[in-house]
Amino acid sequence: MERMPCQQSVESKSANNLSTLKGALEQLEMTSLAPEFVAAYKREKLEQITYDLRPDSAREITEEEFSSWERAELRRMCKNDRLGDRPRIRFWDRLHKQSLLGLPGDVPVIRFWDTLCGPRYYTCLRWVRVPLEEVRDVPEFVKTKAREIANLLPDATFTVEQLRSEKKIYDPFLIVSYADESYYVEVWEEPEFERNYI
Repeated sequence: MERMPCQQSVESKSANNLSTLKGALEQLEMTSLAPEFVAAYKREKLEQITYDLRPDSAREITEEEFSSWERAELRRMCKNDRLGDRPRIRFWDRLHKQSLLGLPGDVPVIRFWDTLCGPRYYTCLRWVRVPLEEVRDVPEFVKTKAREIANLLPDATFTVEQLRSEKKIYDPFLIVSYADESYYVEVWEEPEFERNYI
């Protein structure tokens, strides 16, 4: 004999569903971006921007070919930010790597290039995560979506993941996190992603 669930248990199940991020997104009729599509796109975009930034007709320098310049640049990029008990303040650090390497995110991709006219060059790109409130020029539709989610889940946090070089920011994604759940929920300024994956 099959027992019908009483009204109270049905209500408690739906209330539990709303306490999860996935349940809140379903209630708001929002879909998340497929993580495998985002991961594939991030790899493709990293490769594309790396080759767009490199000098024309440049050849990539392998680690076996590194000179003292490449090794010195790597040390500078990866060094500690303190000199003894004082913050290290150097012109090169302030203008180049501090903001890029000091943020949480994926491992930076640093490549060195040999050019035909002689000077060597490097590219440094990294997917970084920044709190939504610290990001400039966020479109209103993204802010609206974040507000709708926050109204249902006030403890949800919002992060923007973006590809950064030393001089430019590319490809923002909005990530919402709540408890142990995280989802990519919005993308903007990325027509290529929208065309290929949405």
